[in-house]
Amino acid sequence: MHLTDTHVHIDHYPNPQKVAEAYERLKIYTLFVTNLPELFEANYSSYQNYKYIRLCLGFHPQLASEFPFDELLFNKLINKTKYIGEVGLDFLNEHNEIKNKQVNIFDYITSPKFNKGRIYTIHSRNSEEQVLEILVQNKVKHAIFHWYSGNLLTLEKILERGYYFSLNPKMLKTKNGLKVIERLPHDRILFETDGPFSRYNKEVIGPTSIEKSYKDFSRIIPYFEKNVYKNFRRILIERDLY
Repeated sequence: MHLTDTHVHIDHYPNPQKVAEAYERLKIYTLFVTNLPELFEANYSSYQNYKYIRLCLGFHPQLASEFPFDELLFNKLINKTKYIGEVGLDFLNEHNEIKNKQVNIFDYITSPKFNKGRIYTIHSRNSEEQVLEILVQNKVKHAIFHWYSGNLLTLEKILERGYYFSLNPKMLKTKNGLKVIERLPHDRILFETDGPFSRYNKEVIGPTSIEKSYKDFSRIIPYFEKNVYKNFRRILIERDLY
């Protein structure tokens, strides 16, 4: 099988090295997202020799109230990767000062001087329209909306821009998740675990759960594995061409 995981926080597992080795052993193409530039820097040297894992440079919007965004460090690290994430906005229960801070950081991270030839994995809870607006303004070509939970009208607008959606197994368990899945064309779907912040069969999801998760999705999406792998290859080719 050709398996992928386009959004996982390997450094948040109790034993990150063991998890990373499992991804390698199972030959799962993996985007390891980080929540701060400092965490990307801390993990960079340890993950350079992996064949299937790519480290992403991120700043999680929910950390904007706790940590300053280090522009100098971000600028220093940006040329070390073609993958940016987890980044975006999260307006759930946030006051305006923090929302504005998130917007400024996300606008900077996605600016034209950084986004050429890079793939973004996007957090957009309660802020889907604002995220899309910034991506469009900055002419971001390659973005993956991670675990999308917004309305279907905005989903259609996102599709019109050619962006992708990474599907999480938890989406199969909710009405809204199933509605989102039903509306997505098969040429715009990818797969993610968001591990370890998600569960599969009541256990923390990990690389050994991915093949079973694919089979769950294949019950409602024909040729799920084939479509996801084809889409993953396409977004990489699109990135390189751009």
